[in-house]
Amino acid sequence: MPLHSPVAVLFVAALAALPQPAGAQATKQEPPTPAAQQPFPELVERWLTTDQSDRDELDKTVLAILKEQKAGIAWLGQQLTSAAAKPPDARSKSIQTLTSHAVLEVLRRTRATDIVFVGQYDTLAPLQPFAGELLFTWLLATPDWYPHTHRIRLVAPLRDLQKQPPDEDRLEAVERLAANAEEPENLRRATAAMLWQWGHKQHGQRIVGALTAEAAEGDAEDRVQATLELADFHVLLREYKQAANAHRSAQTLAKGAGVTLRPIAWYAAACVHALLGDVERGIAALEECAKLQDTPDLDPSLRMAKTMFDSDPELAALRKHPRWNELVQRACAHAPEKVETGRTGR
Repeated sequence: MPLHSPVAVLFVAALAALPQPAGAQATKQEPPTPAAQQPFPELVERWLTTDQSDRDELDKTVLAILKEQKAGIAWLGQQLTSAAAKPPDARSKSIQTLTSHAVLEVLRRTRATDIVFVGQYDTLAPLQPFAGELLFTWLLATPDWYPHTHRIRLVAPLRDLQKQPPDEDRLEAVERLAANAEEPENLRRATAAMLWQWGHKQHGQRIVGALTAEAAEGDAEDRVQATLELADFHVLLREYKQAANAHRSAQTLAKGAGVTLRPIAWYAAACVHALLGDVERGIAALEECAKLQDTPDLDPSLRMAKTMFDSDPELAALRKHPRWNELVQRACAHAPEKVETGRTGR
């Protein structure tokens, strides 16, 4: 839906007054119950009759809607569809506010898992086109309350929801973001990968070229780091074969120069090989990761959480291997159940 559409204009007008979301504890997901059998529609109706100025009540309402996330999002999608079918009114604006905060909460919960994979934001699809409008607005016309340093968190959900190129104005705005040397490099790489997904590859090719050049010069440690960055960027591009080649190059460089790779580098390689169906190479990379994780004096900031090994869908192809349990047990002998640091720039 283009920015000049009636629903988008209504949303942008309401967005300016939207407060920054408060963090909330994620709720354990259970088998979904139909929305009609859940208490949250009544809670929403009560909230709609208030002046809606109580932030605690807003948060409580959003968390109630998302207690069973799939059903709650489906219900919100139905409300948005009904609102779009009639002239905008106070109720439709309030439903949009609830949906905006629900999207923020889903993004927060998803990021808190510390796991990154393609399609993990498909859960927001019932909120389309509203959710896409929301994310594009926060990315390209960022409101004052939304931290600019968090804009990169919007790119992955946009890629899942906006699989085809957007309208020309938005496409040009994303192009400008990717080309702007004053923007953070991680945001430029993420937006370049999104443009690549839409068939606009010039920014991604520029980054690949620059990283390839960096990987060929400097001391061994710098070359290893640049090669690992190249591997991560190929993953962002969803070019997994090239990513696997870059990981093998980094491993060869590191071995020859006596550079010790971090556990995350071997874990990322295992994920790529698993995505390609190369189980033996994936298990070999996981073994190296487990060896490092099993070192008692490893810097705690370099340890990866047990939840990543247990839950990451990118490792699915490795879980039936006879050595899987042994390697994960070794990898997690000293690992925390969960950490708050991100896995990669993906």
